[in-house]
Amino acid sequence: MKKLITQKEVSQFLTTITNNFPNFLAGIITDRHGFPIASKLTQNFPYKENTLALEAISREKSFITHSNYIKVKRTLNEQESIKLLLILKKPNVHIYAYNDLKRIIRRQNLF
Repeated sequence: MKKLITQKEVSQFLTTITNNFPNFLAGIITDRHGFPIASKLTQNFPYKENTLALEAISREKSFITHSNYIKVKRTLNEQESIKLLLILKKPNVHIYAYNDLKRIIRRQNLF
């Protein structure tokens, strides 16, 4: 039987990731169908949670077309059923944070 995760655990995981990027605007964790598991948005972010969820699971179509954003998509488990989408503000001068993001994802044991 698999362990159930709590909202607090997922929120802490997302907070750890968002603290890694000073240019963070929004982040969402979804399942493969686009159902939001957890999200974190800055104030006055122009897109809603459901648009971010669609962007996280889409492969070809883009739902966020604003050119001042960097989209970072990652899978969080081996089955590739849990997706992470981060929206960062340009310019991307925080390259070092991507290596930390890989480390954070590898060390997590939620998914």
